[in-house]
Amino acid sequence: MISASIFRAARLSRPLSTTCTRSLGRLNDILENYRASHYSQELPKRFRKDIVKAASKRSSPLLPSPGIISAEGIENVLNNIGAGDQMSHDEIETILREVCGSGIGGTEKCVISADQMMDLISNRTL
Repeated sequence: MISASIFRAARLSRPLSTTCTRSLGRLNDILENYRASHYSQELPKRFRKDIVKAASKRSSPLLPSPGIISAEGIENVLNNIGAGDQMSHDEIETILREVCGSGIGGTEKCVISADQMMDLISNRTL
């Protein structure tokens, strides 16, 4: 079982690549547009928590531990909010690979913790 403390210790202190930064900006723009339309009465933090929870829930059947997010979990959330066609699987994988540190073109499945996802969509540096 993968513990969340391992993920917290593995947070990156290096800057993300330009490609990853662009993809992350697109993801945040998509989520912000949805939040402004559908969560306008809620605090932004509540919205982010709901997104992370939904992404984790959609990732969990594929993973051995709750609170872990895969590309499929993020894609599922985007599909559910009607934005599935606005980001490619490769863009999501690029974000996850840089955050989890496996680099570009790795063959293993890359996942991130719920805390890392919260940092990403909160525009906080990892």
